[in-house]
Order: sequence, then structure tokens, then C-alpha cells
Amino acid sequence: MKQLLTTMYKCACAQKELLELLLEEFEEESSQVQVKDEPRELIKGINGLAEFIGCGITKAQNIMNSGILQERDIAYRAGKRWRFNKTLLAELLQEEPEILNGVCSEIV
Repeated sequence: MKQLLTTMYKCACAQKELLELLLEEFEEESSQVQVKDEPRELIKGINGLAEFIGCGITKAQNIMNSGILQERDIAYRAGKRWRFNKTLLAELLQEEPEILNGVCSEIV
């Protein structure tokens, strides 16, 4: 019985050390994460995207199919619908107005 308790104690000590190491690792990673305080303005759905950038629904769908917005974390799925970060999309269009030219020729 004494041997069993000794083994259990050693195992518990090893688990404690492992948990402390994991906690240190987690605290280091979480301190490096930047949290934006600004609220995100969202554009909802393909119709909203088309209206925002000034093109038709078909061309807005072509933009989505191209993957340009997903690659830049501007677009994401919320259930069955797409959501777009309005601020990031506006910045993209301001910095690189030609980015969507090959996909949607009406955007300038």
C-alpha cells in the first residue's frame, strides 16, 4: 500500500509540474495577443457587399468565389451567411483600389 501511495504522489507531482509549465506557456502566448478595442462594423450578406462596393450581386458573388476577401480576413461565415468587416474592406479598397479589378471591373 505504501508503494502505491508513493507512486501516486510522484505521479501527482509530475502532473503539477506539467500544469505549471502549460500555464506559463499560456500566459506568455496570451500576453502577445493584441486585442482591438474598436467595434467592428459589419456588412451582412452578398447583397450588402454588392451595395457597399457598387456592383451587382453576381459580381459580388464572383469576388467571394475568388477568395480575395477571405485571405485578408475581411470575410467570414456566420451560419449560412457571409459577414464582412466594413473597416478592413474600406481600407483595402483605399490602399489597393485595383485589387478587385480582375474580378469586378465596375469597382474603381
